[in-house]
Amino acid sequence: MKESPRTRSILLYLSFVGISAIFWSFLTFNSDVQLDVEVPVEMNLPENVHLLAKMPDSLTVTVKDRGYRFLSYMFNKTPKLTLRFNDYSDGNSLIKIDQSHLKKALARVLNKNATIVSVLPESINIKYTDLPGKKVPIKTDIIAEPREGYTLYGALILSQDSVFVFSDAKTLSEVNEVYTHHIEVDDLTDTLRRKVHFQAITGAIIEPGGIDIMVPIEKLQSQSRDVKIVVRNAPAGIKMLLFPSDVEVSYRAPISRIKDDPGITVVVDYNEVDNSTPGNKVKVMIGEMPASYQDVKLSRDSVEYIIEKH
Repeated sequence: MKESPRTRSILLYLSFVGISAIFWSFLTFNSDVQLDVEVPVEMNLPENVHLLAKMPDSLTVTVKDRGYRFLSYMFNKTPKLTLRFNDYSDGNSLIKIDQSHLKKALARVLNKNATIVSVLPESINIKYTDLPGKKVPIKTDIIAEPREGYTLYGALILSQDSVFVFSDAKTLSEVNEVYTHHIEVDDLTDTLRRKVHFQAITGAIIEPGGIDIMVPIEKLQSQSRDVKIVVRNAPAGIKMLLFPSDVEVSYRAPISRIKDDPGITVVVDYNEVDNSTPGNKVKVMIGEMPASYQDVKLSRDSVEYIIEKH
């Protein structure tokens, strides 16, 4: 099939572009090129040593080298720089690495023909401690509110109740607990699970850096039960007979507790008896009940009684 003039023009144009790219690549790959390379960095620490600030995850290294050598940076994984603690510790709780030492260390992992122009950060200065950690309790700063018709069913659950704090002797003597960051959530309809971190302590680190929390939430369901009334504070030799002896209690409880004993007590207090009041009636009150219950009500506010002496 005969090529059209337009097709020939496009092919000619692409040919020139290809030739230009080859010449550009040849000139570039054989000339010096400057490029920023991210080099992962870590430090080998003795088991009893803890850094009191975060070590940089990587160094931004400006490298000057022949263009074709940068292909290795593009297609190969950048080597990690591993620093040895003993090489940079001043023996007095400080790790200090200046620009010249960083360049010297980087020269061991980068292309031997490359020129390191600059390194960011320019230096690394981190305090450390070799003192044992202090175990302290966790204090939470969490407000969780369920939606109407739901309830907090049980206490806040933590994956652990204490952590270790590492620092100098003075700071450790002043730290007696750690606090979570403030969390405030509402309108909950299901159990809340979340990882929370701790408020920072200047000059110290906390391990682990966070914990898992669980705020149990359950749907409420209406229920009613007949509960036997208990007499309290009756003197020795006194028996108090109640009519009726039980009362209906209505309440909203977590679904998982509907089939259980409601755990509600209903009481009359002998000290509430007023013999001067006609009708021999005494007030009925709710005694104990689970904190997760809501809208607990009695079907009557009083019952009749007879007192027997023995």
